[in-house]
Amino acid sequence: MLPPDAQPISVDDHIIEPPQLWRDRLPARYRDIGPRVVEMDDGTEAWLYEDQVIRTVRGNTRTAPGFDDNPLGWARFDQMRPGCYDPKARLAEMDGDGVWAQVNFPDFCRFAGHRFITGKDATLARLCILAYNDFVVDEWSATDPRRLVPLAVLPFWDVAAAAEEVRRVAARGVRAVAFSENPTTLGLPSVYTDHWEPLWQAIDECGLVVCLHIGSSSKLIKSSDDAPPCSVLPYVGANSMIACTDWLFSGILERHRGIRVQFSEGGAGWVPYLLEQAEEVFAAHRVQLAAERPPREVFAEHMYVCFLHDHTALASIGVIPEDNVCWESDYPHESGLFPHSRALLEEHLRDVPDVVAGKIAEGNARRLFGLPG
Repeated sequence: MLPPDAQPISVDDHIIEPPQLWRDRLPARYRDIGPRVVEMDDGTEAWLYEDQVIRTVRGNTRTAPGFDDNPLGWARFDQMRPGCYDPKARLAEMDGDGVWAQVNFPDFCRFAGHRFITGKDATLARLCILAYNDFVVDEWSATDPRRLVPLAVLPFWDVAAAAEEVRRVAARGVRAVAFSENPTTLGLPSVYTDHWEPLWQAIDECGLVVCLHIGSSSKLIKSSDDAPPCSVLPYVGANSMIACTDWLFSGILERHRGIRVQFSEGGAGWVPYLLEQAEEVFAAHRVQLAAERPPREVFAEHMYVCFLHDHTALASIGVIPEDNVCWESDYPHESGLFPHSRALLEEHLRDVPDVVAGKIAEGNARRLFGLPG
């Protein structure tokens, strides 16, 4: 069970970027085409970026009491709980929810910062990435560096610029970077190519964690266009399974033994099946693969998974190494655990030995992200 003195660490939460983030940080000449929030004629709010209009889905936020909380509606900042976008309010939400620390992904930027890959102005796109990362370091995480773990996004459509940004943010205390679970769906080379070597080298040198969030390829596997949106939820981990296989077989983790990979919001119950099948493929088809070590060994040394609700994963601890499982609360998403995160975590870990429960709730994340005890 969860030890009473445990300080749960969630490895997957989100920042709803505040309206002034880019206007406060972009050079003056870009403020009227960079991201900014505007009132729409229908009474909603939207982000404008160049000629793009992007609304925030209410289900990605937490609506303040007294307002319509239909998750399919459009969110307004004056109707959100301030913890969505304000770090001091976030800490208060975490205190009430029993969560000690969080690793936060962006929202408007998309989970790997790939919103800006569609930009017309490459200089503006890179400046937007830098501005977001500076906000994370100077404002968000600076509010309490022990509890708001800094994660950066990269201009990974420009490998040299991405490697440069890795070194810049690492020097400023960033502990992790987001990357696409499948860059080919964004029109970029696969992880089986040597295209990414300068980026992997920089990440390895700086000791940062690579976080692969579901949806960071801009595409979730779906059976058909007319399948209801919720139909993807039972198999949402399929994206993480594909990404995990790519990283097991691509040879990246042979060439860069210091890199660690976190699969975010993809669950963990799929791990035993995937590792079993990957071991068979490795034994039968090793000549086709760049990997030199068995998949179970690579996974145990380099890879981490996390869960919201996943009794299957907890029943498989042992097959899934107990040192490689973390937990997430997914604030402020409507599908997340707030405001009952700690209570639900305690329920999930009720039958798990205390030592293992402590690792899952806290210890593994502390070790992965280099957080003080």
